[in-house]
Amino acid sequence: MTARTVAQALADAASALTGDNDVTDMLARLVDDARGVLGAQAVGLLLLTESGDLELLSATSHRAAELEIFQIQHDAGPCVDAIRAGTVVSVSGISEIRGRWPDTGPAIVDAGYSAVHAYPLRWHGRTLGAMNVFRDDARPQQAGEDDTGQAFANIATIVIVQPGGLTRQQVTDRVQQALEARTLIEQAKGVLAYTRDLDMSAAYDLLRALAADSGASLTAAAADVIARAQEH
Repeated sequence: MTARTVAQALADAASALTGDNDVTDMLARLVDDARGVLGAQAVGLLLLTESGDLELLSATSHRAAELEIFQIQHDAGPCVDAIRAGTVVSVSGISEIRGRWPDTGPAIVDAGYSAVHAYPLRWHGRTLGAMNVFRDDARPQQAGEDDTGQAFANIATIVIVQPGGLTRQQVTDRVQQALEARTLIEQAKGVLAYTRDLDMSAAYDLLRALAADSGASLTAAAADVIARAQEH
């Protein structure tokens, strides 16, 4: 991504809210903007389902997606803690990460990250999920970085619920719709990986490129990939 300020990234996200936009596509762009603005190597989003389970919604890379899923499987990690406490979680240093999360910490470190930060997605006293930021350096957070990270998480929350007198059930329905769209994207990644002989990370990059080239949303591009595969 070219150099952008947080104001530009958040202004673009806010502007997109005024139109008829695909939630999953907007979130994919938002987490990529968050990664660039925050100087991180990866960003991921986890959401709570109606039943209280955690599911992956968006990630800037396949490696980040795997780490988010690993947190779900072990019910432990920065995103899990941020969701449970409803507060920001920041841990820097390899030994600190390993010590705080004995199950998931080593996986985070082995993936090349030495600092993690998680920001809750809060809506009217309810935590919907969390945004996870991964860095490959253990430097202390700079002034304002947590505020910026939380601002991106807040925008992600608004993208999901797009307020307008929504009931609790309507918010839940929107969360479910977003998760279903994410499932479609994962299926399309698998199709591209198989048909183009790519790893999952390259398949995701290709899917994003196909969406950009066609001017379609990420979800629409994923549906097209799957439909074309079914024709053969």
